[in-house]
Amino acid sequence: MVDKKQFSFADLKVITSDFSDHIGTGGFGNVYKGYLENGKEVAVKVRSESSSQGVKQFLNEVKSLSRIHHKNLVSLIGYCIDGNHIALVYECMQEGNLQYWLRGNASPLPWKERLRIVFESAQGLEYLHKMCNPPLIHRDVKANNILLTTNLEAKLSDFGLVRALTGTHVFTQGLDGTAGYLDPNFAYSMQLTEKSDVYSFGVVLLEIITGKPAILQGPEESQHLTDFVRQDLSKGNIESILDPNMGGQHNLNSIWKVADSALRCTNELPTGRPDMTAIVTELKESLDLEMSSNETGHVPSGDRSPYSDFSRTERSVDNVIYGGNEEVALTGGMRLSDYGPAVR
Repeated sequence: MVDKKQFSFADLKVITSDFSDHIGTGGFGNVYKGYLENGKEVAVKVRSESSSQGVKQFLNEVKSLSRIHHKNLVSLIGYCIDGNHIALVYECMQEGNLQYWLRGNASPLPWKERLRIVFESAQGLEYLHKMCNPPLIHRDVKANNILLTTNLEAKLSDFGLVRALTGTHVFTQGLDGTAGYLDPNFAYSMQLTEKSDVYSFGVVLLEIITGKPAILQGPEESQHLTDFVRQDLSKGNIESILDPNMGGQHNLNSIWKVADSALRCTNELPTGRPDMTAIVTELKESLDLEMSSNETGHVPSGDRSPYSDFSRTERSVDNVIYGGNEEVALTGGMRLSDYGPAVR
């Protein structure tokens, strides 16, 4: 039994004015803006014709989506199964997505707002991983799927790709996710876990620091954002990678702490990545640092701090071999203290 309103395809044509306002394309398919009879603005996601998903699989996903209730997850309003037409109807977010605010909007987004947005997004992802039964994997976490309300409240979206965990992982036959955000171990294992979402979220954290996309297009070849950041942070000055469009003042210790979290999230070895509960805690600490600086008016400089102790030590792994259930790291470790100051 699905506890959501079922729409006919004719209903959707009325709601969207015959699909006249195309607002985007996601992993599920094309997205159209529409209005319900009561005037409520909605986003109608129509399944792509190239999708191999059947009605039974779709209904199972709708059942999963119907159980999801969290302030930082976009709410499912209803669905449509009408002949070959399959669609999802969600609440509509009026202020677009985080990607737009980082790279497509003329108004600079201050560090405090960036940090609050990813903190709220992390809470939504933690809910999927830890509070749903069975746990759910998003599979396509990216800046484009973090939507914002009129108050810039963050909500994770595009749950047309969400999957329930079987045991500790889910096998998948096709390519899931988006280039630049996809867990590099997927190519070896064809398995997705909660740590796959953590990797993708780590890339988002690097985006809010740098303002750059997950894949950097160069004149001759492209570079992954994680490689760019690691190269520059090894020099010890985080200001070299900061988004020049970041508005207002910001606490460099707060940014270092987020960079620390991001580097561990994007560890190529899944067992070296934190879970989302740890990331929520760390982002809250970073936000508290930033808020306390705003209240006192004291903003630390960007010079390398004399701090030498990091609360965590992780490895940066350049390559991983999968042999059965074993993961073998081919390169040695690196202390995060090689990158910059600890945050106390």
